[in-house]
Amino acid sequence: MSPYRLAFLAVLALAAIVGAYLYGRKEGASVPTPLESAAVTEQPVGGAPGSNLAMVAQASLNFDRGARLPPLGAPLKSVYAQLQAQANAGDGRAAARLLRDLNRCSRQRAIEWSTMRNTHDLTEQKTENLSAAQLRTYQALLDTAAIRQRDVDQGRTLCEGVSDEILDTLNANLAQAARLGDADARACYLSRGPLYDTRGLLKQPGALGVYRQQATRLIQSGLAAGDWRVVDLLQSAYEPGAQSMLAGLVGSDPYQHYRYLKLYRLGAESFRVAQIDRQLAMAGASLSPAQRGEADEWAQTTLRDNFRGDSTAGTPQGWDACAALGG
Repeated sequence: MSPYRLAFLAVLALAAIVGAYLYGRKEGASVPTPLESAAVTEQPVGGAPGSNLAMVAQASLNFDRGARLPPLGAPLKSVYAQLQAQANAGDGRAAARLLRDLNRCSRQRAIEWSTMRNTHDLTEQKTENLSAAQLRTYQALLDTAAIRQRDVDQGRTLCEGVSDEILDTLNANLAQAARLGDADARACYLSRGPLYDTRGLLKQPGALGVYRQQATRLIQSGLAAGDWRVVDLLQSAYEPGAQSMLAGLVGSDPYQHYRYLKLYRLGAESFRVAQIDRQLAMAGASLSPAQRGEADEWAQTTLRDNFRGDSTAGTPQGWDACAALGG
């Protein structure tokens, strides 16, 4: 095995450890309190799966938003009806848990395949000519592969027997969790909407209309909660020429782009200030002095009333609004 290939495999192994660690943290993470203004529907946004309607409806009779959740790691097939019923009743904890379990299971097959392929490549390597240092690296890679395989096995237990019909509710439950106050789900849904699960969107094209109906309220709740991710998504979406899902909803608006970019700038860490100032200068060039003054005053007031902390801390350049959900 060449030193270059060994180094490449080491990078893959590190990525696998980080991925497994982050998933474990998400499984045990606390869930934000549902928004008091959140709308509660009888069914998940976009509709519940057909053959599961009766099952979920029956479960709805037995659970309310304060009911205990099933144990972490319980097979999703056996607890889906309970979690869906509790989420439909307005339980933000259940909605967040269901979203993450569905998200994991929607990716389980791909995770299994990539893990099997990488493990095969690793175990097929010849080791007789490796140095002592290379052998230690190789052993670390094998240990990492074993950790990754345990993660795959846990996912297999979680996802065994979960039907495509259940997996097709991923977009609907992303919207549900966002509406019930899950800040990670809100950022992801605003950014991608039903494009988060394109296979599900092809089966439920009406989800685009749901996104159009829900996004404005989610923007308002995000701003009220002081979520800097929502501010960054908005300043980007309003920028002329933007092509994101949110940009398609709000439309190009130089004034709004400048306004949200100014708010983002006021909360920025020092090392990002110069770059954002250059963006602000370009954004404000097409505005009148009066417009810039109004936008600056709004940004100052909004910062004082709603926002704390650094705007750039959780939104580094190139950040992915869905990364906290695992994909």
